[in-house]
Amino acid sequence: MKITFERSGFDKIKADAYLFLCYEDKKLFDDQIKHIQKILKTKITELNLEDFKGKTGQAALIYTNKCRIILSGLGKKENVTLEKIRVGVSRILKKAISLKIKKVAVEILNDESLKEGISEVARAEAIGCILGNYHFTKYYTTKDKKDQSSIRQAVFFADKQLMEKHARELEKGVRSGSIIGNATNYARDLGNEPSNVLYPESYCNILVEKSKEGNYTTEVLDLEDIKKLGMGAVLEVAKGSEHEPRFMIMRYNGGEEGEKPYVVIGKGVTFDSGGISLKPPAGMAMMKLDMCGSAAVAGIFEAVSKLGLKLNLVGLIPMVENMPDGNSLKPGDVITAYNGKTIEIDNTDAEGRLILADALSYAAEFNPKSVIDMATLTGAVIVALGNVTSAVMGNNQELIDKLSVAGNETYDRVWQLPLFEEYDKLIDSDIADVKNGGTGRQAGTITAGMFLQRFIGDYPWAHIDIAGTAMRDSKQDFLPKYATGAGVRLVTQYLINEETLTS
Repeated sequence: MKITFERSGFDKIKADAYLFLCYEDKKLFDDQIKHIQKILKTKITELNLEDFKGKTGQAALIYTNKCRIILSGLGKKENVTLEKIRVGVSRILKKAISLKIKKVAVEILNDESLKEGISEVARAEAIGCILGNYHFTKYYTTKDKKDQSSIRQAVFFADKQLMEKHARELEKGVRSGSIIGNATNYARDLGNEPSNVLYPESYCNILVEKSKEGNYTTEVLDLEDIKKLGMGAVLEVAKGSEHEPRFMIMRYNGGEEGEKPYVVIGKGVTFDSGGISLKPPAGMAMMKLDMCGSAAVAGIFEAVSKLGLKLNLVGLIPMVENMPDGNSLKPGDVITAYNGKTIEIDNTDAEGRLILADALSYAAEFNPKSVIDMATLTGAVIVALGNVTSAVMGNNQELIDKLSVAGNETYDRVWQLPLFEEYDKLIDSDIADVKNGGTGRQAGTITAGMFLQRFIGDYPWAHIDIAGTAMRDSKQDFLPKYATGAGVRLVTQYLINEETLTS
């Protein structure tokens, strides 16, 4: 979708439909309807509105003698949040999609009193617009299927008085929202690719090509490079697949030369059969999405580089396919990670933490300001938190608190789980330094975090388990079925906030 912002006035816009957000409050609602009638030079009757009163979740399609209008309710003004604005815009986008509309004009909410500021409102609307317009149609072969999702253009505009005072902030908000929305959809596209198309070698090729469009670089470590580095965990997990492992290093240098980088790490298991500890058949097709942590890293690099943040960023992505084979890793095996620690294999389906162990150990080489890893790591987190929020754990409360703030700002939220030392004994091994499974069904998400903590260096670290939020089996608002792009907006906002603190 092409997103633009019209600075020269509403009269310059020609669209197939005009989209507006409305408050439920009676006077505000009436004023908004008068405003819409005035700028569109048309009449909206009570019959047009029917039962629409601006309540949360309501939407109304209005045909007048001049144009089509779609309204979306925000509810009471006192309860309005950026998330309600994002959802409200995505809802009217979906209504427009159902009408096969190709170009829409979207008004930025005319309200300077919202505490978040007008630029943030514009950003929220642009994000809601782009995320609400998402469909993965690459593999459809018929035109009607391919075109089912496509609003091709959205033009944002604002009230004349608002424009006179805040044109720059409005344009900045639309631009940054477009960047972040598109970066999230890029991560969704990667997650939705089938695993016969996306495997370690081809995945690297895709990311390398994409980096050529942006202001960041990629370095691909192949099988021999990984062997030389001694990343035993990555090597062992990959042994059962015909596809060799890869380890990708991404770099964005927007800060001062020599300034410590932030490091983001993503689990890149392009398909997870469970290995010898084979998963049950039901739902296994979703395991092409087991690389959504790495897709989030790719999306973050797209967002950060296009936003031009003044900081340095390193991305680390270990890539493997976890398959059963005569050469596969087996329960009872002992392997050696990059930092020299030995790991007893309790369950080959706990492979994500193994490849992250190598990446977390390797991250110390970059002398990072902070390290954040993201992974679809445990089914246990879905039992604990569902698909509403991701789990976060770590060794630095300030970092976790910053991620919580960023999560609340974006609604790509996190909820902290403890890493109490009592949990650590659950991953003790009788024959190695650590085992990759806990005891029975106790605290599965936490013991995975405890395992990762054994491999971190001397740096602030946070682990985000996105197993419940990165992949969905149904649609909700602007969250699609399958890959959602979880983690992109969260960590991008964290980095935006970090740049603001240091500028």
